[in-house]
Amino acid sequence: MRFSNDLVLITGATGHVGSCTLLHLLEAGFNVRAAVRSPAKMASVLSRPQIKALNPGPRLTFTIVPDISVPGAYDNAVEGVTHIIHIASPLASGDNRIPAEQHDEHFIRPAVSGTLNLLEAANLVGTVRRITITSSFVALVPLDELEGHRIRPANRPVTPNDRIAFNPGPYHSSFEAYAASKVAALHHAEAWIERERPAFDVVHLHPGFVLGRNDMATSYTEAMAGTNSVVLALLLGKRFGPFAGTTVHAEDVARAHILSLDLSVPGNQSYILSQDARWNDARQIARKHFSHAIRSNLLVMGGSVKTIPLPVDASLTEEAFGFKFRSYEEQVKSTVEHFLQLRLRRKSVLKRLTEADQVAIGVPQAQDLMMGRTTWAC
Repeated sequence: MRFSNDLVLITGATGHVGSCTLLHLLEAGFNVRAAVRSPAKMASVLSRPQIKALNPGPRLTFTIVPDISVPGAYDNAVEGVTHIIHIASPLASGDNRIPAEQHDEHFIRPAVSGTLNLLEAANLVGTVRRITITSSFVALVPLDELEGHRIRPANRPVTPNDRIAFNPGPYHSSFEAYAASKVAALHHAEAWIERERPAFDVVHLHPGFVLGRNDMATSYTEAMAGTNSVVLALLLGKRFGPFAGTTVHAEDVARAHILSLDLSVPGNQSYILSQDARWNDARQIARKHFSHAIRSNLLVMGGSVKTIPLPVDASLTEEAFGFKFRSYEEQVKSTVEHFLQLRLRRKSVLKRLTEADQVAIGVPQAQDLMMGRTTWAC
């Protein structure tokens, strides 16, 4: 699959999925060019212990793309590139911090323009053989099913060929706008491919809620960001929801991105990265693997997250990529292990400080953790 002159451009390498994918690319021996928004983002990638341990040297280079929505944003970034992994896209926060009047500007335009700019640049440069675009399962499922207002029959699972209509807004929440941005980006990309008939093909990956260790998080409060926060808030005693029971391990998402670069995987096709899960099963998993943390009150068993049943058919993915998804138990175990590592590390530093001292220096208290902000990385 890999040749010495292959060069992979990756966008979104500073996020949960992107950072894991970058690591897998380097471990597989690829030459990688990471598109980042600023020199500070480049420094954050290079400072990761996992990257340093690989000592990639000239196999990892960077290009600065401050705004993916600007026409021609990727024209320089694609020079000499053979493969592209496009992960960068706006994410939604569970606290609806983005005002309704800014939903289009914040979610829809960057998602669509960023994707089209990359396709146009790849078409012009003439060296690209395949592009993998990270979409989401929300691009395939009607909003009323995602939010549990209508239950999808078990005998009619979500398939990778499902398509839904784009909702132009106005949107009632950041999540609704985020879901619409994924629908819009998928529609525009497929229409562009049909119209332009480029020399390369495109693979669309549709992960569910991504769970698992996030090495970009260096504190336990950062570990609470992203969809990991659903499991972690549940195990800190919070009761909330509902959320669709469709999850996937971050390692599986990264692995699928790498395997998608192989041209033996059929292109111009969508692939679902998800499996069924029941959120509250995390409590039993915690009792099995982290009883010490429960006894010491680092985890609390009183939380609950209602699961919306949402059957998915990922058999095409398993057939094309040749692997089985890691279980929900493995996803929860990876997520909680990392959180506890970071929390215990912080606790060892702060154990001589009073609570007042901790507040004074800005250390979040337990109630703040339980209300952690969710960013939809799916």
